[in-house]
Amino acid sequence: MNFDFAFKLTNESERGAILIGASKVENYLENLVLNILPSRTKKYTDRLLNYPGALSSFSGKIELCFAFRVIDERVYNSLNTLRKIRNEAAHSDKTFSLKEFNNELEKIYDFEYGFPEVIHKQTFDHLLRWKKDNARQALIDNNLADYDFEAIWNEKLPEPEKDETFQEHLRVWKLAYGLTLLCLRIEVTQDEWTTKFNAT
Repeated sequence: MNFDFAFKLTNESERGAILIGASKVENYLENLVLNILPSRTKKYTDRLLNYPGALSSFSGKIELCFAFRVIDERVYNSLNTLRKIRNEAAHSDKTFSLKEFNNELEKIYDFEYGFPEVIHKQTFDHLLRWKKDNARQALIDNNLADYDFEAIWNEKLPEPEKDETFQEHLRVWKLAYGLTLLCLRIEVTQDEWTTKFNAT
């Protein structure tokens, strides 16, 4: 897992980002489930993981992992919040906007103490730097490199925190980074359980 996935997700629509991101997280959760099953034969795993098996749904995998204390309550709440927003995006024919789920999105990122704040700061800084780099390059491409970039920038985007377009981009970037880190969290749990099983 690396941040290539996060950068790809930032190019998606808000609906696309939540659907693709949730699918990726579910794949990681499925790998975790496969590692803790008593048998990994194809016949057995297919019966559980393929529809209408008990673990064929996102919720089934989440509940199993929590019931057997494979994941803690923070990760459990994070995954369930993601699942609910994913369902809204998948089954609603209304215009989908992450803005309507701001509070819920913060719960997704709360799978480790302090992570909502860390994710906000990292994505805000990275997005701002990316936008500035693109703006500088645009001046160079148009033979305007001698212009005072900072003055132009401060005139065009004086307060990114209050700019709706910037905030819209930030929501998708936060989702992309947050879900990437959530996948890594699940992967760490899988490694811990693999080590535990190999030691017994």
